[in-house]
Amino acid sequence: MLIFNYRLLQLLFFPVILFIGLIRVYNKKENFYSYKQKIFARQDYTRIRQSDFLIHFASIGELNSIKFLVDRLNNKKIVLSCSTLSSFELSKKLYPNLISIFLPLDFFWNVNVFLSKTNFKKILWIDSEIWPNWLLISKKKNLKNILVNGRVSDTSYVRWSKYPNLNKIIGEQYDLIFAQSKKDQVNISNLFGKKVYFFGNLKFNIKPVIPDSKKKIVCFASIHLNEYDKVITIIKKLNLSEIFEIIIIPRHIQFSNNLSEKIISENLEKITVHNKFGNIMSIFERSKIVFMGGSLIKHGGQNPLEPISRGCFVFSGDFNKNFEEIYLDLEKLNLCKTMNSDNLEDISNEINKQIEEEFHNAKKIENFINNNKDSLKNITEMINRC
Repeated sequence: MLIFNYRLLQLLFFPVILFIGLIRVYNKKENFYSYKQKIFARQDYTRIRQSDFLIHFASIGELNSIKFLVDRLNNKKIVLSCSTLSSFELSKKLYPNLISIFLPLDFFWNVNVFLSKTNFKKILWIDSEIWPNWLLISKKKNLKNILVNGRVSDTSYVRWSKYPNLNKIIGEQYDLIFAQSKKDQVNISNLFGKKVYFFGNLKFNIKPVIPDSKKKIVCFASIHLNEYDKVITIIKKLNLSEIFEIIIIPRHIQFSNNLSEKIISENLEKITVHNKFGNIMSIFERSKIVFMGGSLIKHGGQNPLEPISRGCFVFSGDFNKNFEEIYLDLEKLNLCKTMNSDNLEDISNEINKQIEEEFHNAKKIENFINNNKDSLKNITEMINRC
């Protein structure tokens, strides 16, 4: 009955979803290419029909974590699917030899069309992707559903806990579940009522490349649109005479002009707005301090491991629950600091202090990343056997 009601609501609200999709195209959050693939399952099926693996990730953060899977899966017939324009463009750049698509939305008719024209054997769902129709229909067609790097936020856990019958149905559709933290392992197991494995977070599959020295460069990375004003407020309180450069990387590149206009209107100097997809690791290599966005608002924060792997000291606001365990471990090692998101002046003051500190974290960072990466091979070994 729950699934029937879900599908009935989809039918009733489909015209509204069509309209919302067009608004997203107008606002440049979609284009007509993504619109057709998501809403109507319009794909070049001749290109993807013979592929065995479908790996689905929502956005850039999840895309950056799948390299371990792509490199180690036995069969290289892989299609990558995503949900955002930015992740689609970057996936084409990172994996030019693989096919990248937008996954059709979870309408039961879309899923049926897509799976009737493809021959996938396994679908790997990355992070927190739970799509009932995809799971149910693919399972009926004998595909293996595997949740990798699974996570459930505190808010989602409370919400999903209200629907134990639905959780049981969804849990039964997964053949394997790997959590990205011990806390997620417990929460997902409680929700789905089945065994959940934890072998580490895929985001630890990163090679530390740490320069011998750093210039006094401060980077604000993955900054969301509604964090722009807060970041500008922080910058105004920085001791710019002691800082070589400030680089801001917007979370959504299509809004970089909005940020540039704000900076010009404030007459701020020494600021570069990064407006290209990818190439952020070279920025982290140059930077001494990185403030991770998505943490000044109730978003959940962004992954700090990429700047850490390049020897940066990381700051974050306290809305970083999506990576809570990683931030706690980094703070114990004095490699990062979580700040009160409402006290922007304190953030500025701490950045001013840290920019003067000597650079001596290389060995500590290498040990932290490598120790957490060792057990990840268990994930792909189990996927290949599944």
